[in-house]
Amino acid sequence: MENTDFYLRFWREAVALRYGFFYGPGTWFMSEGDMGEQVRQQQVPIIGYGQGVWRWVHIGDAADATVRARGCAPGPYNIVDDNPSEQRVWLTAFARYCGALEPPHVSEQQALQAAGPDAVYYATRLRGASNAKAKRELGFRPRPLQWLANTAGTAHG
Repeated sequence: MENTDFYLRFWREAVALRYGFFYGPGTWFMSEGDMGEQVRQQQVPIIGYGQGVWRWVHIGDAADATVRARGCAPGPYNIVDDNPSEQRVWLTAFARYCGALEPPHVSEQQALQAAGPDAVYYATRLRGASNAKAKRELGFRPRPLQWLANTAGTAHG
């Protein structure tokens, strides 16, 4: 019972920052980063229909939100961009941004065998999260994802 009381009290008093996928200097998701190289080598496929919805955050925006969260009201805050994007949309745009060929397509079954269930989940079932609370209470203003800035076909939600 003591542990239960501790956890209930903790979550009433704690701030939880839930970040999107980081991009920007020093991260995987830059043209010169690890994912850029993997995309140029055609190692990152669109899985199934690529309908998993990803949310992103620039590393600088994440740092700013972290500082702004000091002293804010307890609770969860989603530190994500304003433009949720399905895997097939962001990955194709990212490949273009990296100067790579369009990503290959594989079935969910092929991906399950080659990369495992997490890869299939992220590419096909992941759902975005709302940043409304972070924008309202922290003054969070994320920049647009640079490789999607002029791309149509993003998911909204």
